[in-house]
Amino acid sequence: MDLRYYKILQGYEHERDVIIREDELERAYGLFMLGGRWIFSGGAVDGKNIQTIVEDYHITMGWNKEYKLGTNDYEELTQKGIDIKMRNALNDANQKVNYLIKSKQHDLIGKHFEMPPKNKEVSEGTKTLVDKFRV
Repeated sequence: MDLRYYKILQGYEHERDVIIREDELERAYGLFMLGGRWIFSGGAVDGKNIQTIVEDYHITMGWNKEYKLGTNDYEELTQKGIDIKMRNALNDANQKVNYLIKSKQHDLIGKHFEMPPKNKEVSEGTKTLVDKFRV
């Protein structure tokens, strides 16, 4: 169960949903934010039709897509940490694409760009508080 899958929702009819692999998330968010067209492993997508991108627990877990998830299923996803991993992957891809758009590096979207480390500068106010309470 190493591969995790997601759905690009393109309307209210589930037949229009396109299933993608986790390694395609950046490209999907790029299309969602910038428009354009792309062919994913699960089918072609026009960015103007994307409504949202969500986790596909059914395919990830090997469950029948018509099966209605219950409380026990969500507990299993939580116990195995799958829900958090998938949510984090969505958030990471979104943040990465936002960064690349803001820094005008559109050409790196979908190419597994490594984000620069976050600058952990400490403000003068924080330094003063730390010094004040230092034992």
